[in-house]
Amino acid sequence: MEERQQHLYEFGPFCLDTRERVLLREGSPLQLKPKVYETLLALVSRSGHIVDKEELMRQVWPDVVVEENNLTGNIFSLRRAFAEYQYIETVPRRGYRFTADVKQVKIEDVKLTDRSGAETEVVIKETVSTKRRPIDSLAVLPFINAGADPEAEYLSDGITESIIHNLSQLPALRVMARSTVFRYKGHESDPQEVGRELGVRAVLLGRVVQLRDRLSVRAELVDVADGSQLWGNRYSRDASDTFAIQEDISSERSKELRLRLTGAERERLRKRYTENTEAYYAYLRGRYFWNKRTGEGVRKAIEYFQQAIEKDPTYALAYVGLADSYASLAYYLINPLPPREVMPKAKAAAMKSLEIDETLAEGHASLGAIKTYYDWDWAGAESEFQRALMLNPSYALAHYWYGVYLTAMERFEEGFAELKRAQELDPLSPIINTGVGTSLYYQRRYEQSIEEYHKVIETDPNFAPAHLHLGLAYVQQGMLREAIVEFEQALALSSRNSMMMASLAHAYAASGKRSKARTLLHALTDEAKRNHISSLDVAVVFAVMGAKDQAFEWLEKAYAEKSGWLILIRVEPRLGPLRSDSRFADLLERIGLSGTRTTKQISGVPGGGEKIGLR
Repeated sequence: MEERQQHLYEFGPFCLDTRERVLLREGSPLQLKPKVYETLLALVSRSGHIVDKEELMRQVWPDVVVEENNLTGNIFSLRRAFAEYQYIETVPRRGYRFTADVKQVKIEDVKLTDRSGAETEVVIKETVSTKRRPIDSLAVLPFINAGADPEAEYLSDGITESIIHNLSQLPALRVMARSTVFRYKGHESDPQEVGRELGVRAVLLGRVVQLRDRLSVRAELVDVADGSQLWGNRYSRDASDTFAIQEDISSERSKELRLRLTGAERERLRKRYTENTEAYYAYLRGRYFWNKRTGEGVRKAIEYFQQAIEKDPTYALAYVGLADSYASLAYYLINPLPPREVMPKAKAAAMKSLEIDETLAEGHASLGAIKTYYDWDWAGAESEFQRALMLNPSYALAHYWYGVYLTAMERFEEGFAELKRAQELDPLSPIINTGVGTSLYYQRRYEQSIEEYHKVIETDPNFAPAHLHLGLAYVQQGMLREAIVEFEQALALSSRNSMMMASLAHAYAASGKRSKARTLLHALTDEAKRNHISSLDVAVVFAVMGAKDQAFEWLEKAYAEKSGWLILIRVEPRLGPLRSDSRFADLLERIGLSGTRTTKQISGVPGGGEKIGLR
C-alpha cells in the first residue's frame, strides 16, 4: 500500500486543493501561474499570521534571487483573483497576512489492490481544524434614524461614527472606515452580504429613535459566516446619556468579539472627549455637514465646530474638525480658497487640539497633512503621521495622507503600502481608491493605474477626480483621444474646475489642437484675475506647449501662494520638459525637495523604467 497526505484549504467560496495545485471558486478552477499559486499556499497555510516578505520570497523562489516587485506582482494577481474579497492584508514594512477564516482538511489517498490485482484509489477526508478564530474585522453599518426626523439624522450618523472611532482604537481589530460603510446608508442591506463584500468577520447594525428627551437605541452584532446573532441589546435612556450608550456598545462588542484588552485599551474605549452634551451635539452636526464635502457644507461645519468649542473650550476633537474644515476650503473643494487665507487657521486649530490632548491620533494626522501640503516641513510631517498611526493603526485617512507624502518623497514602495492599507480599511472610498491608482501613475506604472481608475469609475461613475486621473494616465500612454473624453467628462462633473480645464488644455496641446488649448488657457488666465485658481495647473499647460518662461512664471506664482500640489512636482510626469532647466532645480531646493538622490530608477511592470532627473 502506497500512502501520501495532502490538504484542502477552504475559505468563503474558495478551495485551495494542494493535490491538484489549483484554486477553485464554487467548484470552478481559476487560472493561477505556478509562482502565484505557491505565494497563495504560503499565505493560506499560515492564515491569520504575518508572513515576512523575505520569508515569502525564500519559499516561492528558493533557489534564485529575485526583486521584490516579483512578489508584489503575485500579490496583485491574487487580489484580482479574489475580486471583491479583501483576503490579503498588507502589513507596512513587514509583509502580508491572509485574513480569511480558513478550514483545513486533510486528504489521504490510499492505493489498494483488489481481488483481480488492479489498483483502486480511496480518498479519505478528515477535518483537521475548524476552530473559529476571534473575530478580527468588523463593519459598523450606519445606524438607522428610525424616528424619520430629518433634524435627528446627524444623531444616528454621529453615534455610528463614534462607535467606529472607539473600536478603531483597538490594534487587534480591523474596523471599516466611515466613508466605506456610509455607502450603505439609506439601504436595507443584508448584513451577511455586506460583510462578504467588505471582507469582514462581523457586522454591527442598529436603529435610533429620539422622542423628546429620551433616546432609544437597538443594536445587534451579526456573524458574517452563518448569519447568527452574536449579541443584541436595547438601550432606552435620557438623550443626555448618549455618551454612556456608545461606551456600552463599544465595550460590550469587545467582549463578544473575544478580544483580550489591556487596561489602557479598556480606558481608550471609555474615553470621553467632552462631558458637555450640547458641545457634543454641535460637534456631531459639524461632522455631518463636513462629510457632505461641499463649500456650503464645510462652512456650516465650521459654524458648528466653533459652537462646540464655545460650549467646551477643551473639546480637542472639535478643534480637529475645525482644522479639517479649513484645510478642505484650501485643497479639497471644487472652488478652493487661497491657502494663505485659510491654512494658518487650520494649523492653529490642529495644534490646539494636541495642546489639549497629545494622544489624539486625528490631531496628529491633520497636523501632518498641514505640514505636508502647506508648511513643506517634511521631517515634521512624517513624525506626525507616524505618531498618529502608532496611536490608531486603523485610521484610514492617516494611512492615505502618509502614502501621498511618501510618494512625493519618491519612497514609492512604502507609499504604495500605506495607500493599500488605507484601501483595506476603507475599500469603498473613491478618493482613497483613486489615490492607489495615482501612486502607480507617479511610478510610471500607467497600465496598472488605468485598471485602478476603471474600478473607481465602475462603482462611482460621477466621481470627477477618477476621470481626471484616468485621462492623465491615458496621456502618458499616448491615448490622447481617450484622454480628451475623460477630461471633458471630468470638466462637466466638476462645474468647470480649473484643474480639469488645464488638463483638457494639456491634452489638446499634446494632440496638436493648439488653438483649442490656447482658448482654454486664456480662459484660465482670465479666471485667475477674478478668483483663486491653482497656478500650478496653468504652469503645466505652458510646459507642454513648450513655453518654458511662462511655465516658470506660473510655477513661481504657485510657490508664492503655497499651492499644496507643488509637493508632487518631483514625480509629476507632465513637468518633464522643465526638469533640465536650472530654475526647476532651484524651485525644488526652495521647497525642500532636492534631496541627495538626483536620479530615481523606476522599474517593475509595464510603463516603468523612466528616469526622473532632479538636478
